[in-house]
Amino acid sequence: MRALPWHVAACIRVSRLDDAPLEDDIMRRPDTLSDVTPASPPARETIDTSRRGLLRGFGLASVGVAALAAGCSPAATQADAAPAPATPEVDKSVAIMGANESPFGPSPKAVEAMVAKAALTARYADAEGEELKKQIAAIEGVAPEQIFLANGSSPILAAFGEMIAKKGEGQLVTSIATYEGVPRAAAQYGAEVIMTPLTAEFGIDLDAMAGKVSKKTTATYVCNPNNPTGNMVDPVKLKAFAIEASKTAPCFIDEAYLDLCDDYAGNVMTGLVRDGHNVVICRTFSKIYGMAGQRLGYGIASPEMAKEMGMATRMGGVNHLGIVAAMASLADKEFVPTMRPKFKAGRERLYNVVKALGRPIASNPQASFIFFDAGMPAKEFAEKMMAEGVRVVGRSWTKYDNWSRICVGDDWEMDRCETALKKVLT
Repeated sequence: MRALPWHVAACIRVSRLDDAPLEDDIMRRPDTLSDVTPASPPARETIDTSRRGLLRGFGLASVGVAALAAGCSPAATQADAAPAPATPEVDKSVAIMGANESPFGPSPKAVEAMVAKAALTARYADAEGEELKKQIAAIEGVAPEQIFLANGSSPILAAFGEMIAKKGEGQLVTSIATYEGVPRAAAQYGAEVIMTPLTAEFGIDLDAMAGKVSKKTTATYVCNPNNPTGNMVDPVKLKAFAIEASKTAPCFIDEAYLDLCDDYAGNVMTGLVRDGHNVVICRTFSKIYGMAGQRLGYGIASPEMAKEMGMATRMGGVNHLGIVAAMASLADKEFVPTMRPKFKAGRERLYNVVKALGRPIASNPQASFIFFDAGMPAKEFAEKMMAEGVRVVGRSWTKYDNWSRICVGDDWEMDRCETALKKVLT
């Protein structure tokens, strides 16, 4: 049989998915919409739009024009050369301070893995998904059957909300000023949603929530650290609450921001699942892992609940490159310990700026943002910030119409935001 040309043969080489090493104790221990339109932002900085500039923006310039001309995929060529992906140009026309993304980006190992595996995205990632579940299960100390994946955590929240709505017969007990994913979905499917007030310190009032749990209750929901307030509940109280509430109905604990807090090991609630309580834990790679645009989330629950939730969230399959990036991120043992201090420094800087301006603020933020009283309707505040080239959340939360949330940004975003805050709030 006639040999294939070298460039065709090079293109069709597909290597086996490497077995990524597991994350160790340093990273994770087992127990451990804006309404504002950017009307007139500052002038956009010059961005290289040449072919090589665009390739460089996607991390492919180093592949080489000759290889592309030969008909070989960038991923296949890069598997041989393995150059480091280039950093794309950054649009600095608007500082994005309202989306709770990571301004620091994903692990370089995750980027390299995605580039190397890009040519495989024509295939569903069933095998890779099962491998990722095994890795997460080993880290969390549970069985792989207790892990389920989704394209981000949003599908998990929505599916849970629909499930516990019980076709309009369900009841969810949660808090005001918390993340809306589960409450919104439950309400849309006809469930009664009971929201208790925050404490005087802007924390979730677990005692008040416990007082609302009844035979009609089909779920409780706690976001910890809470979004938008950023603070946390006492882990001893949360564990006691979850154990008692889960005797009536599943208790859903949303730990999207837990990796960002000062004491991950002391606050993680996976042990409740291991001990057999009717608790669901939800996590995401969108925050500290810097994969908000790549969409990968997971849940931890009993095997029965995980199977039911997995069938509801998997649909046609889970993002192939998201799975690849997640495995590479878990294998990068230095990434999370490097990110935590950056987020902490950013939120403390924002906190100190707002506090110095005399604005009421939720104390001890533990996520990637702060929550404070802007002294004006949230939409008005967002419009004034946008006029200064800073985009923040333009909507408000029940009983907190004048309060706004601002998240950590890159250095240039933080500088611009601080300048804007001093102008708008004084």
